[in-house]
Amino acid sequence: MVSIKDHPFYIRMKQLPPKEVAAWVLGDTPVEKAEDKDRRAAFRRVAKHIMGGRAERTKYGFNSDTNGEIARAMEWAFKAGQKAAKGK
Repeated sequence: MVSIKDHPFYIRMKQLPPKEVAAWVLGDTPVEKAEDKDRRAAFRRVAKHIMGGRAERTKYGFNSDTNGEIARAMEWAFKAGQKAAKGK
């Protein structure tokens, strides 16, 4: 049996927490304190990472829990939006 971790593109296929992917756009700024346009860009980047990872995993025959990833990202985004609204 072949492990996904042995694949040379594993880093591109790896499931990452939404908060970590958002940091690629926002840097050290927490998503709750980011400007609206930056927060939208971070959420878009999370979605692109999920779909890109799914495409890579499917292409090379590995399993993908896309629905679970999307559900976790949506929950994270909802909670971040609630925190941002409380801060205003």
